[in-house]
Amino acid sequence: MSNDIEERLTRTLAWAAEDVPVPGYDPVDAVRGRQRRRRRRRAILAAACAVVVAAVGVVTGVRMAVPPPDPGPHYVFSPDRIPDFTNLPEPEKLWPDAVHRLPAALPDGSRYAVVAVLGDDRYLVARDRPTGEAAPSIFDTRAGTVTVLGTSAVSDGLAMSSVLMAREVDGRAVWFLSGFRNSRSVREVWVAPLDGTAATRLALLPNGSAPRFGVAGDKIFWEQEHRAKGRVFRVIRSVSVHGGAVTDVPGSAGFQSANVSPWITDQYMSTASLHTRGLLLNVVTGERLSWTANKRIQFVRCGPTWCTGRGSADRVALQSLDGSNPVELPWPGELSPAYGGRFAVGQLDLPATTLHLVWDRTTGKAAGVNQVRAEGESPGFGWNNQLADFEPAVLTWRADGDQHIVLDLAAVK
Repeated sequence: MSNDIEERLTRTLAWAAEDVPVPGYDPVDAVRGRQRRRRRRRAILAAACAVVVAAVGVVTGVRMAVPPPDPGPHYVFSPDRIPDFTNLPEPEKLWPDAVHRLPAALPDGSRYAVVAVLGDDRYLVARDRPTGEAAPSIFDTRAGTVTVLGTSAVSDGLAMSSVLMAREVDGRAVWFLSGFRNSRSVREVWVAPLDGTAATRLALLPNGSAPRFGVAGDKIFWEQEHRAKGRVFRVIRSVSVHGGAVTDVPGSAGFQSANVSPWITDQYMSTASLHTRGLLLNVVTGERLSWTANKRIQFVRCGPTWCTGRGSADRVALQSLDGSNPVELPWPGELSPAYGGRFAVGQLDLPATTLHLVWDRTTGKAAGVNQVRAEGESPGFGWNNQLADFEPAVLTWRADGDQHIVLDLAAVK
């Protein structure tokens, strides 16, 4: 570890010592575990531990003789499981079975976004610009063919259309479509089998519907808002991909998507800096989880298992839902929960590069793609956006030769 990382680690553990409840792991013993693995730097880490022992001894009286529990499959941010972010392998080296290389363009030359990996060299894709497209397509890279899923039922009377978002759900393609139908502005929900047979409209969305949806089993859900008497009212609506009525999710009034399906939140993104506590709701089970911001972390946003925010100097900070176990990383950037909270995905702004990062919290393993950043240049927006999807099932980036490289999060082992 660099001296900067060790300094941040020492301060992070001191934070944990000051907060109640005491973390589920012994922070001093965790640091000593790293000492045993990094003997050549024993002197530096011993000094860091001494600082932590002093702080912990005053407030909590941590028991030194008790070994830390085996974290097993749990999602943890204990300091001895934080990777060296300055020396990460690329995803293809760490998870080769989960990475796919695709042409940069479709056979007709169109640029596209990869939505899902379907197997047998088949991918659910959508053109990534408003091109009059009415539906996503199946791109078979082995055969070199593209099969459009939209039938005449989708395209009839449609103009200036685009696919806002698409997903593979329960063996079907589901997408939000925007455009003009018979000269009227529309936003619609469509579903189609992956074999290209007839598509079905699931819903006609009124004004105020979000351009993206979350997935909960065989249903999708999205935010809907309307204004009345100068006020904004929000609710979460849902429909099955097999058809049926669109319904309000019970108890969802005032909530919006947390971008960690199937959870929603009562915290609005535009007011994140004002919130120090909040509530998450599972749209499938009705389970509710409360969260509280650690007093040293700002702009806190939470998934069902952990939270992210900003520490000092805009550095990325992480915490448990109750505000305990705070960890501050040495760099600014953005990390968000993905794939139900299993992964931390985003970017870190290293001194000369931007690191696009995927961190598997169940194993502690992390991979990244470093992008050289010129002095004064913006760090960009991280992984390539998948249309309007804020929680994509795949992550993509460009490689030398302008190939699409796709990381299938479901295939990460």
